[in-house]
Amino acid sequence: MRKRKKAKHEEKMDESWLVPYSDILTLLLALFIVMYAMSSVDQGKFEELRETLNALFSGGPGVLVSDQGLSEIDDNPYTDNPPPNYLTEDRTLREYKAKMEAFLEQEGLSHLVSTRITEAGLLITVEDLAFFDSGKADLRPESLKLINFLGVLLEDIDNDVQIGGHTDSLPIHTAQYPSNWYLSTDRALSVLEIFNQNPHLAPQRFSVVGYGEYRSVASNDSSEGRQKNRRVEILVFRQYTLPPVTADGIVQFSTD
Repeated sequence: MRKRKKAKHEEKMDESWLVPYSDILTLLLALFIVMYAMSSVDQGKFEELRETLNALFSGGPGVLVSDQGLSEIDDNPYTDNPPPNYLTEDRTLREYKAKMEAFLEQEGLSHLVSTRITEAGLLITVEDLAFFDSGKADLRPESLKLINFLGVLLEDIDNDVQIGGHTDSLPIHTAQYPSNWYLSTDRALSVLEIFNQNPHLAPQRFSVVGYGEYRSVASNDSSEGRQKNRRVEILVFRQYTLPPVTADGIVQFSTD
């Protein structure tokens, strides 16, 4: 009888250990990267980040990103971690914006005055029809209520304020205004004079600039566009810089 040949048994090496081993190497690499990054972090920036994260995880004020930019959740009276200065200031500017919009709605000026929160601060844009007659820089009496209302708001903060005058592209050449430069600057100065009548507003906080027709926001080819370009912009500057936000709405904390 012929003997059966024994089937050869090929033993395969068990390689399942490679998966957890590679995971461990990846974790170690990540750990070394984090340790290196922490060793070069600016202490001031790190403390700012730490305070914000502490506030977030303790239920205190945190950073939320909405369509309007950075905002905050309500304060928690039980946390000992106050919000960073830039968050407090941002909230104040947004409160002022809401108060301005309520006032404009009440006075029927919403179609001539707009408010916007920008990276630079709170921007209030007033079309010239709310302030001036055509080609003049004398304020209309009805415009004083708006300027005085804004002045009262500015009493509670010490942020700098810039008043910028703008015109359309139609040339002007009179004995009083040789060019649009003069007209735009004089209009900004007229607004400044009203602010200066408020004894609670420090004059050194304010500055005036005349842009003439060179910073238009609409086409000068139509009367509607020219009306939008004839404006005064009152900018309440931020004192604290907001951290940058990515396209995904993630707040970036710089370590530079």
